[in-house]
Amino acid sequence: MIIKLMTFNIHGGRSRDGLRDLDRIQQLMNELDIDIGVFQEVETRVSHGGCNEDIAAIAGANRLYHLIAPSIIENDGWYGNLIVSRYPVIRGIVHNLETIAQYEPRNAVDALIQTPVGKLRIIGTHLSLSIFERRSEARNLLRLIDAVEEKEKNPILLMGDINEWQRPSKLIRFLNDHLTPIGCKATFPSWCPILNLDRVWYSGDHIIVSAKTMTSKKIAKLSDHLPIMVNIHFST
Repeated sequence: MIIKLMTFNIHGGRSRDGLRDLDRIQQLMNELDIDIGVFQEVETRVSHGGCNEDIAAIAGANRLYHLIAPSIIENDGWYGNLIVSRYPVIRGIVHNLETIAQYEPRNAVDALIQTPVGKLRIIGTHLSLSIFERRSEARNLLRLIDAVEEKEKNPILLMGDINEWQRPSKLIRFLNDHLTPIGCKATFPSWCPILNLDRVWYSGDHIIVSAKTMTSKKIAKLSDHLPIMVNIHFST
């Protein structure tokens, strides 16, 4: 059995045609048969065109388990990261990445998910535009991941919008030293992708992980980023 994931910066749900149509994101997940969606720039603030019902609109009827990670909270809603899943989230944590106050706060959503073939620890994040903050946030993230006491060792997947365009990159080398990177094509900007802002790493035995940037013209209209589809196969 293959578990299918997608990581996607959805740009507040606003497509490149100017429309805010979250059903198109759900339709994409349905077409790709995605089990777990990991999203950045989720927007539920009414003042920014969102609402609380947006989570259900993204997830659809087949992904009933949701873990939200607001990085900005206002009276009329929140903005941040989200995981939706077909399978139960048996433990959920939101990690504060301790971004300094002058920048937009950043966090990571950390879900332990019980799939039919085993438990997976899925972590989604969206790091800062500031290169110095990205490096600090990455160090904090790995420290916070390790600080979670698990009764058993489960495979870990880290994914999201890392916002790293530097070449060469100390940040990417740092993350690659701690987790196994999965290569895939550039994701930004969606209409002419040249930057690998969105990335995937994993750690764990008995799993085979592959990733592919989704590059069709139809998908490229949904956001300023392209989504990445991730396949996980449990080996014996």
